[in-house]
Amino acid sequence: MHRRDLVRGLALASLVGPCLASRAMAAGYPERAVSIVNGYAPGGSTDVSARLLAQALSTELGGATAIVENRAGASGTLASEWLRRQAADGYTLMLSESSSFAIWPSMHVDGTRYKPVEDFTWISTVCTSPLVLIVSPDFPAQTLAEALAVLGSPRSESLSFSSSGAGSIPHIGAELLRHTLGPGARSPHIPYRGGAPAVLSVAKNETAWGVASLGSAAGLIEGQMVRALAVTSPVRFSQFPDVPTFIEAGVPAMELNIHYLLHAPAGLPQPIVAKLNQAAAKGILQEGLRQRFVGAGMEAWAGVNTPHAARELVEAELRRFKAIAERTGIRISG
Repeated sequence: MHRRDLVRGLALASLVGPCLASRAMAAGYPERAVSIVNGYAPGGSTDVSARLLAQALSTELGGATAIVENRAGASGTLASEWLRRQAADGYTLMLSESSSFAIWPSMHVDGTRYKPVEDFTWISTVCTSPLVLIVSPDFPAQTLAEALAVLGSPRSESLSFSSSGAGSIPHIGAELLRHTLGPGARSPHIPYRGGAPAVLSVAKNETAWGVASLGSAAGLIEGQMVRALAVTSPVRFSQFPDVPTFIEAGVPAMELNIHYLLHAPAGLPQPIVAKLNQAAAKGILQEGLRQRFVGAGMEAWAGVNTPHAARELVEAELRRFKAIAERTGIRISG
């Protein structure tokens, strides 16, 4: 064999070898349990959606077990930073929402140590959920109009609001409402380590109100432990048809939905990305599971659901929250 032919053969092997290896890896994937991390405490919307996704993947991946791991802190950013350092082998995934992949990178004064687009492999969009304005049983207003009047007045200084953490989308939703109501809106912020404890604090009158994810608040709304006054979706949510939208009330600035996406560390082999995308996209739309999303205050994603579309959604969310920060001056610190 001529030296030139040998060099060409080695070069070709260096290109074909990794491709064949990744295909072989995907063919046998998964060989053990797949872990789905989320960055919040159990019981909130991100945790609930991760558990529903785990059921979908367990079914669609040939019976392999998908388990959920909670790594709460800093609105999902601690878990995102941890994920960035894990092996890109398909066994460590993360279910994230807009807070960690868009809000903190766009609105925190120090940004994040990870790059939300480049440092992860975006696999699929899982579901969406509107936010909902909830008030405590003792809140001094009955209607949305009355509540907005109270929250925009000096009385608001004694009416604290809860959130699932500083820089979480419920926190930004509440700050956006305060900005919309004007300088008289001075409710203090009380952050919690997840949506479930934040909503429970309102039910227990520890805080007066909050702008929570509907997925976190649905159970306590149904149990009449908190009152829902408005949702941030363009139209009313089917599970709560009597709850009006902010748009109906003439507050279009409060149109704000949460997106939940599945991702992995950067460099996940393409055949595994494709396998996970197909399993997630198909599994979440199974009728029984789809209804469970609705019952939990969320909607399974029925739009275009490819890895490319998921990455584009992340980029769009980054632009959206950067624009909100520039328009309102709202920034996250701490």
